[in-house]
Parts: sequence; C-alpha cells; structure tokens
Amino acid sequence: MITLKINSVPTLFIKAFNGQDVRTIVEFVREAASFYAGSENTVLFIDTPITGATVEAVEKLKDEGFRVAFRDHHGIDGEPTNDREQKVVSATAKLHQLLGQDCKITVRRLHPACSTLVSPGEFKDAVAIIADPDPDGLTAAMKSAGVVYDELDRDAAILDGAPQLQVTGSPISQLLAKGVAVIPSYDASRPKDREIATQRLFADWLKAVQGDKTATSRLEERVAEYDRAVQVSNALAKTATIVTPGVVLVDVADKDLYDPGTLNALLEQMPGCKIWVIRKSLGPIAAFHGIQYSLAIPKAYQDTVDLRTLIPTDVKSDPEGGVISNVSFLLHVSEPVWYSEVVPRMKQTIS
Repeated sequence: MITLKINSVPTLFIKAFNGQDVRTIVEFVREAASFYAGSENTVLFIDTPITGATVEAVEKLKDEGFRVAFRDHHGIDGEPTNDREQKVVSATAKLHQLLGQDCKITVRRLHPACSTLVSPGEFKDAVAIIADPDPDGLTAAMKSAGVVYDELDRDAAILDGAPQLQVTGSPISQLLAKGVAVIPSYDASRPKDREIATQRLFADWLKAVQGDKTATSRLEERVAEYDRAVQVSNALAKTATIVTPGVVLVDVADKDLYDPGTLNALLEQMPGCKIWVIRKSLGPIAAFHGIQYSLAIPKAYQDTVDLRTLIPTDVKSDPEGGVISNVSFLLHVSEPVWYSEVVPRMKQTIS
C-alpha cells in the first residue's frame, strides 16, 4: 500500500480490482476521517481504474455519509468492442448514477492527463484522496491538494504517454520519469520491493517539487542508475531476433537493470516492426508461470494491428490463466500461451 500526505491530505495510491482492495480503501478513508478536523466530508477518486471494485468502494463510502467526487480519463472512446470495455461502460454509468455532477469521466484523447480535470487546490480540504499508483495519479492528486508547479499539466500528460517519451518533460519531471524507469519489476519472491521503491520515489519527488534539496539529491542518484539502464537497453536491442516478418523479440529474462522505454523505442525503429515482444522472468504472469511475454504495437500500426486477434476470443484476462489483454495494442501471455496460440496466429496474420 502506497500512502502520502499531500498538503496535509491523506492520499492512498491503489488500483481496485477485488474485495480486499475495497476494504483497504474504505478502512483508509475511515482512519483519515477519524483524524480530520475540517468541516468537509469529501473523498476524491482520481485516475483510478473504472472497475466493479471501484464502484463498490464508492457505494460503501456514500453509504457511510461521505461525499465522493470522481475524476478520470479512462472512459471508453466510442462504442465498446469487447467484454472488458463493456464492463467499463457499465461501471461508468453506475458511477454517474451514484454521484451525479460529482462524477466527471472523460477520455484520454480529450484529457491526456487527469490533472487537467481539477483546478489547483480544488480538493485541499478533502478527507482523503484515492489515486492510481503511477505518475499521472501522483500529479493529479498533487494538483487536487494544492501542490503545483508551472509545467505540471504538460508533464503529467508526457508521464502518462508512451514510455520512450516519458523522460522528455521538464527537468523536475525527468527526475520522476527516470526514477520510475529503474523501479524493480514485480517479483513474486519479494512482493513488497516494487511497492516500497515506488513509495520512496513518490515521497522524494513530492518533496523535491516543493524545494527539498536532500530529496532532489536522492532523485539525482537514481538518474545515474537510469543512465546505466539505458546502456544495457542499447546492448539488449542488438540481440533482437525475428519471430516472423514484422515481429521482433528481445529476451530480458533475469536482467536486473534495463530501461524499458529505451528498449521499446529502439525496437520500434527496426525496419518493418509491427509488433515488439519482450520475454521476461518478472511480472504478474511470470509470478504464476515463470516466464512472461509482453507484446506491444508501435503507434504507427495501432490502427491496423490488433493483438486481441492473437488469442482466442473466449479467453479470460487473468494473470493466473496466463493472459492479460485489456487493449488492442498491448498483450501479456505465459510461455505456453505464447507457443500454442500467439506464435501460430502471428505467422498466419502478421507480415
């Protein structure tokens, strides 16, 4: 669990997907309320996944007498095309029904960053803020609570964009992006390591934005680590192999340090690359199956290639089952699914 006090507002960074996540959110707000001395009773959800569990948490907090405000840019842009998108549409409708004007859900095409959905300090008197545990969630929560700087909205959009571009923001933004790039991947044998590293990074960056020189120095130490990771990624890109025409693969299994953004950018630049694939020994699917294959489509081909066609239509998106498939341009699978489903379909459809 990642928590910060942002301008005195208790903030929880979490993705709500199950009953335990709901309980964590409700208990966090209850505890925050027990220490709250103000007159407002508002809880802000910002940049949080629009899931059934999120709706349940909102319902429970409403039932306990809290005013809940919801700000997000993960709405479905157009008609839903699969079961996951239909669930998002249904959850969105339920949130609008529950919250009325306190619910503002839009799409990333119109609002690339969730910070643009609030004004500076709009929720500085909130009982608590619930946000996504990523830079977009952090910057949105900061602005909501009244911690801002001139380039925040622009930086937030860059930080929530393509990995290879996330290090192109303002100097202060680059410290966060480069720190995120070297956070350890999720390792089932040490499940708390990534969460602890994220907590420390977020806390340091929040302090650095407010002028803390010691925190800034710690962030600059991470930049040196990032520079080493970039060098490793450059070397890894040279080991890329062709799975089938248009598909390139790099094996990073057991590599402790590399920069995904740099590696992705180098793979996308390879002539004719329509899909790049990273073979990993860490990640949510690797936690169950030992190896995970992560596939992505370069932006130039996202309108013509759909990774969902590489798996059966009735497959459930679930790490334990060996598949994570939420959007058309990203796909994560286990090694058995890679060989039995993905590779044969790629060889038939990608050229």
